[in-house]
Amino acid sequence: MLLYKEITADYLLIDDKRGRKIAKINQINTIGSLGVLLQAKRFGLIPHIAPLLEQIAASPVYLSESLIQTVLELADEMP
Repeated sequence: MLLYKEITADYLLIDDKRGRKIAKINQINTIGSLGVLLQAKRFGLIPHIAPLLEQIAASPVYLSESLIQTVLELADEMP
């Protein structure tokens, strides 16, 4: 968060819920990993989010099923 303020960044990349809360208190704009993936698709940098979500879900990182479904809906990738 200190670096965010030092370089006057647009967003702080953070997934941790507690960290996001602290960032909000400090008026820091945040974006999570899934938000980055959505932006990447919108800008045409990646063709699909679903395979990347599968890779994340297969890792130790926890993603709820409802979050996965929401991201897939936002990305227009619902089966």
